Amino acid sequence: MVKVRVRLGSIFDDPEFFEVKMHCTMCGKCCLNTQMELLPEDIERIIALGFQLKDFAVFDGEVWRLKNVDGHCVFLDPKSMRCTIYDNRPIGCRLYPLVYDDVEGPYIDKECPAWNTVAKDEIRRLGNYLPIFVRRSLQTRDWVRLRIGYRK
Repeated sequence: MVKVRVRLGSIFDDPEFFEVKMHCTMCGKCCLNTQMELLPEDIERIIALGFQLKDFAVFDGEVWRLKNVDGHCVFLDPKSMRCTIYDNRPIGCRLYPLVYDDVEGPYIDKECPAWNTVAKDEIRRLGNYLPIFVRRSLQTRDWVRLRIGYRK
């Protein structure tokens, strides 16, 4: 698979930095009925692979999210339960099961079967980026409108 690097001058330019270190079971549960927010960096990286925005993203009135097809992420191969763009997957996918709540702050989503393999150091290492991720995902709407010209 081709790995695409995009340089927008953002803290999210290095997707590998945001990989949560854990013992993922590759169950694909996180890809079922996903509501993963997309950043401009994610969209640009996926478009560089040859996809059109309408092929992989939907706008929910507030943020752009990964599209679901038949109850799973458009990029999940349901036979192998593998991501077809794994090396170029969105930042939010890389951060999972680390999630953010305005009240609780960063925490590990216990819906993930491997949640208990995420070290507390990972919350400290990446937790401060989560509110920035949320704010950046809210900017994607305007970025898409201005950069791609897609209006919703």
